[in-house]
Amino acid sequence: MSAWPAPGPEGGLPPLPPLARGGRSAPVRWGLPDFVLVFLAGLVTSVIVASVYISAAGVPAADAAKDPATTVAALVGQFAGFLAALWAISRAKGRGSLRVDFGWSVRPRDAGWVLVGLVLAVVFAQVTRPIADLAHFDGQEVVRTFERSSGAAMVLYSLGVLVVAPVSEELVFRGILLRSLLRRMPAAPAIFVGGAVFGAAHVVGDPGSYPVFPILLALGTCSGYLAVTSRSLSRSVFLHAGFNLLATLSILASR
Repeated sequence: MSAWPAPGPEGGLPPLPPLARGGRSAPVRWGLPDFVLVFLAGLVTSVIVASVYISAAGVPAADAAKDPATTVAALVGQFAGFLAALWAISRAKGRGSLRVDFGWSVRPRDAGWVLVGLVLAVVFAQVTRPIADLAHFDGQEVVRTFERSSGAAMVLYSLGVLVVAPVSEELVFRGILLRSLLRRMPAAPAIFVGGAVFGAAHVVGDPGSYPVFPILLALGTCSGYLAVTSRSLSRSVFLHAGFNLLATLSILASR
């Protein structure tokens, strides 16, 4: 079987058994509009959970954007929104399984991809350093927030960056988005487009981070390649975690 599947009704992946509904076979019906719904659901729940935390903890509105605990709450809320929306879409329009529909899987034997992600992060950071220096870029807002954290907030933030973010973003961008694109175009352009959307989504959320777009595009492209060739998200999740690990280690080492 080719590592570069052609577009098809199953997202360019091996054919799945028909889904029985009322004694009849029903094809998978989720696609790009559902990716948009999932993304919006994550944004809404992120705002809701962060707002509840701000109110309960009495965080001043002026400080909320720079408060590490508020950022963690927003990240957890976003993950909950993503997961709930993906589950609902899978049940209503797919096979009723995050693994079958979106490739969700974490296999311990793939943990070595964390090291690959860490190495790639170092390489891409060096390659794009001239762009960052030219733009006088001092880091993404999420990284600067991490630098201000301490104690329990730092532990929670580390878990968010190394576990929650890789899982949720791989499900959304390499799960429903990439598999939707694979129905419309060959694997190579689908991977590139998916990586570009992944990078753009981060830059839109933090406009000042545009110098890191090439790095995010590279991560999205590499993760997409792994997701397509392995038919699951296990390797891409570990690669993503390794990519995020570089910033985490740099901050911890500087303390």
